[in-house]
Amino acid sequence: MQIKVNQVKHRIREEYGTDLDEFLDSIYQAGMDINQDLDDMKQRIEVINRSNKFLKLIDEAVELMRNFHPQGERYYWVLYYSYMSARKAENIDEILDLLEPHFPKITRIHRATYFRWREQAFQAVSSILWGYEDESRQIIEYFKNNFEVE
Repeated sequence: MQIKVNQVKHRIREEYGTDLDEFLDSIYQAGMDINQDLDDMKQRIEVINRSNKFLKLIDEAVELMRNFHPQGERYYWVLYYSYMSARKAENIDEILDLLEPHFPKITRIHRATYFRWREQAFQAVSSILWGYEDESRQIIEYFKNNFEVE
């Protein structure tokens, strides 16, 4: 999704000399009636807009996790080299090599540690994005299964 949005951003910058947000704002401010003739264009613009907003939301959640979670810096680098870096790592060992300079007190990060940190990073970002919905659901299920209404 990030690649597609970046391609669209690049194309809009080349064709219109503006960034995606400014382009979308100008379309809506110009009063373009997207509901009439441009049904295909309307759908494409709306999908791009939604995707762009969702990616911004994820970026903000990752930054919040990085700044405020006790292990935020660690989790940030794990997510960065796993998913966010412009240069895609070939394999887990390469990710571990890239992580090493960020953790000078650790001689070598074990693969199991990487996977554990990655899962914890997902949980931290998920909690920021979706709140504690999963935990709430588990508590409700627990009470539903263990207590009877009299």
